[in-house]
Amino acid sequence: MSPDLAQPSLLKGWSAEEGALYCGEGAQRLGGLFDAFFESYWREFSSLRQVEWRGTLYGAARVTLLRRDAESRDEQVLAQWCGHGGDEGALVVLSVPLAEAGESSLQIEIDDARGATLRAMGWCAPVPPPRQVRLGLVITTYEREAFLRENLKKLAGQLSDHELLIVNHGAPGLGERLSDAAPSHMPVRFIDQENRGGAGGFTRGMLEHYCAERASHIILMDDDIDLPTDIVPRMAAILAWSDKPFCVGGAMFDYHARSHLFSAGDYLQPGGFGIHHVAPKGGCDVADATGVDFLARIHKPDFNGWWCFALPLEALDIVGLPMPCFIRGDDVEYGYRLKRAGLPTVGWPGIAVWHLPFAAKSAAWHMFYDRRNSLFANAIHRRVGRSAAIRKLLAGFYHHLLRYDYDRVRAMTLGICAFNAGPAAMAAWTYREHNALLADTRRHGDAALASIGTVHSMAEPRRLHGLRRSLTMKGRLLADLLLPRRKTAALSLPPDTVWRPDYVSRPSFVVEHDKDGNIRGAFRYDRWATWRALWLCACALTGMMRYFAQPVPLAHVPKLR
Repeated sequence: MSPDLAQPSLLKGWSAEEGALYCGEGAQRLGGLFDAFFESYWREFSSLRQVEWRGTLYGAARVTLLRRDAESRDEQVLAQWCGHGGDEGALVVLSVPLAEAGESSLQIEIDDARGATLRAMGWCAPVPPPRQVRLGLVITTYEREAFLRENLKKLAGQLSDHELLIVNHGAPGLGERLSDAAPSHMPVRFIDQENRGGAGGFTRGMLEHYCAERASHIILMDDDIDLPTDIVPRMAAILAWSDKPFCVGGAMFDYHARSHLFSAGDYLQPGGFGIHHVAPKGGCDVADATGVDFLARIHKPDFNGWWCFALPLEALDIVGLPMPCFIRGDDVEYGYRLKRAGLPTVGWPGIAVWHLPFAAKSAAWHMFYDRRNSLFANAIHRRVGRSAAIRKLLAGFYHHLLRYDYDRVRAMTLGICAFNAGPAAMAAWTYREHNALLADTRRHGDAALASIGTVHSMAEPRRLHGLRRSLTMKGRLLADLLLPRRKTAALSLPPDTVWRPDYVSRPSFVVEHDKDGNIRGAFRYDRWATWRALWLCACALTGMMRYFAQPVPLAHVPKLR
């Protein structure tokens, strides 16, 4: 049987339990993210040149195969089948060659259905793939048992030729606790180890698969995702047909708003490690055909998040192991390193997971890892010079200092100091240092929250712009340092409004609320905290001037082959 290249999503009328699409009396379009065949990607990155859509039809219907241009949105009928499958069912096969140019997808439309039912449908190759692949999956987890339980159930039927490794940083005995979700025949192995962060967990899993010498490719996945029930065979089909070395990045959709795209890979901004999303600023909703069209266009990101990321096993021989940065930024640096070594990331449409939104997970301590890890990444790749780096760091420092976010300022300064301590200190970082960091970067915020008394509402804030903004911000910094401000009652921003230092009105005590009215954070001016933060930052940056170009040795895999 030819390998399936795609499976239907949860369409209207689709019964996953029965594996059937009930067409009803109207038309049905199979053109969603998990239904369409993105032929421009298959033509660009695989040796496949002919594809078939197959399905067994019960009852009468007309089945049409169309090509949709992602830019013009024009559609062209390529093949059609019209008839009656009766009670026994008729095999419908529509075969077409892939387009030689352009960015397009192949889609199926069923109309004149008159109550017809389709079963066993999907995109297939007319011949076997040129190679066989065996996937080694890695999930790094910390206290996410509910997510793992559900995903193990989904993966149970997908791993017949593959193997799953779960690196557990939480309470030992995870395998026993999840034994009901992982059947005895399921090729899954649990490893309990000291918490070394996501980077340490993924590195352990990569090494395990490398040393076992059974997998041809490795898939890295987060523990707080919801994954499709056919993501493994989809990935295997792509890699089995690939005719050049590359990595595959899965898109990330909002866990709560299921059709809203958050990331389809990312670019690095010129001259640094700032991130620019492939996803458009105005949003991308794949419930709409234009959202699917956007993903049908070929994007070539610099890296992809490790919520779902596949790489060939030989990549470890070429570029070594990820940077031992505990968490945050390991995927950025490693993806860029892979690209520079000739292993680019392809954000393949139809490979996707649902992930908890990052905005809900933002915390002050993130700034520590963002600053430290980006400085180490820059020491490896030399994307930005010393003077430009200092300007970027100071811009972020002053922004948060002027919004009285002393915890974030503290985290940023500690991150620079950790870079100055060198790569050996980064590699030795464990959950003990991480827990100390958490406690050290919440003191001011907790104190401000505890001191909230009477709260007055604040009108919708207006922002400063242009030269007035630039001069006012400089004046506010000097005033914060030299002119003591009296304590006032807290002012509450409108719900889901972010406190910024460039608002026309800048009170000394501000409370943020989320969209539901719950307190999200409190920020209170403290003159001596401002002075102390400025002094510590100056000391850290002075040290960074010395260590900016320090060598960062990268770990390599043992030579087994």
